[in-house]
Amino acid sequence: MGNATVLSPVMKHLFAALAICVATSTQQIEAETASISEKKLTPEMFEDFLPDFSIISIEHAREYVKKIYPYAIKVQREQSIPAPITIAMACLETGYGRSTYAQEKNNHLGIRMYKNGKAGYRNFSSVEKCFEYYINMLNLERYAPLQEITPNDLPGFIQGFQDCGFNHRDAYREKLATMIDFLHLEELEYPIA
Repeated sequence: MGNATVLSPVMKHLFAALAICVATSTQQIEAETASISEKKLTPEMFEDFLPDFSIISIEHAREYVKKIYPYAIKVQREQSIPAPITIAMACLETGYGRSTYAQEKNNHLGIRMYKNGKAGYRNFSSVEKCFEYYINMLNLERYAPLQEITPNDLPGFIQGFQDCGFNHRDAYREKLATMIDFLHLEELEYPIA
């Protein structure tokens, strides 16, 4: 995340569409390197990449952000993890709250448990309990390096969570960054105290 890349408006819209796809799991899209210059790109070329917006709306995404916003603020106050990071994780991990484990287990951060050699999603009695567990989980030694990152360094936190092993998927950093950008999470107000 150290190198900043300037994206054209066409590419920003493509990444926004991909962010919705990733979060809602409506399509499995693998990026392919294309040798087409941007001048040759046409809207028809992107039709296969656009998600089914009937599955989720921007309004639903906003409502989900509003729902988890107070919990993200609590995480920020107690652990100094920027709220946009927590919100983006919740949106990405649950498809804006639509995953089975978010709806049935109140697990809004994709927190896993391992029992008898099998992985599953941890069950919480409430959304609040999920975020309390997350706050306590961040006290584990493996997450200690996150406390050394300055609060306004979102790319540093994205990389830090990857380095600490929060999620081992290869493109998780990029997906989090795209989610923050797509939802304009860095523009929301986040009270410090």
